[in-house]
Amino acid sequence: MTSDAFDRFDLETARVDAFYAGLGPAGWAFPTRCDGWDRKDLLAHLCGIEDYARAGLDGSVGEHARHEDRQVGYEELNEIRVAALRPLSAGELLAKWRALVAEVHPALRERGGDATIDTAAGPYPLGRQVWYFASELAVHADDAGVPVTAEERDEREGWRVWFVLDALQEVAPAVEVNGSEGTFTVRLGEESVELTAVELVDAAARRLPKGRLPPDLERALVVLA
Repeated sequence: MTSDAFDRFDLETARVDAFYAGLGPAGWAFPTRCDGWDRKDLLAHLCGIEDYARAGLDGSVGEHARHEDRQVGYEELNEIRVAALRPLSAGELLAKWRALVAEVHPALRERGGDATIDTAAGPYPLGRQVWYFASELAVHADDAGVPVTAEERDEREGWRVWFVLDALQEVAPAVEVNGSEGTFTVRLGEESVELTAVELVDAAARRLPKGRLPPDLERALVVLA
């Protein structure tokens, strides 16, 4: 499982790289599912994910979350770091992200899945954290509109659903999920809904439309954002 996490992370990275490499000016400026961010802003955020992973390897996540001598929350930090990279041209930003990937991904593999990595929640199994990185990158690939080929769709959906179910057991064990063949019954207490596999992954990343889920269940399902 651990080696697959590194492979999935690299495969999603390659998909994003190929997509961004083919964008023209209008494509870079196209809006994403992330409120207020175009595709260029989203790639700046992906630089932030790589920076976070590097800080985890260095044991400096606490310092990573500081801005102007104060601790900042995750969402504020995202906006600060995206804004800081907006002056870069599209080509410069893509080169920066590629350089971070070339530094961080081999370092994660070298450290190994059985090691630990510093995170905002403290030391955490590195192999499992890479699954979170791969899942977040897959979400952002969808945010940017990276195409999914027919050949990769089923396998990609399969590992993403598998990890959402696994993460729910870790983070929200009160949520019950039953089903197969792409349809799931999701229950929390007296609340129950039917979700497709795509909807389950979107719910885990807070990407479902407002009102699709009861509020308590909506909050409980968010394990990838």
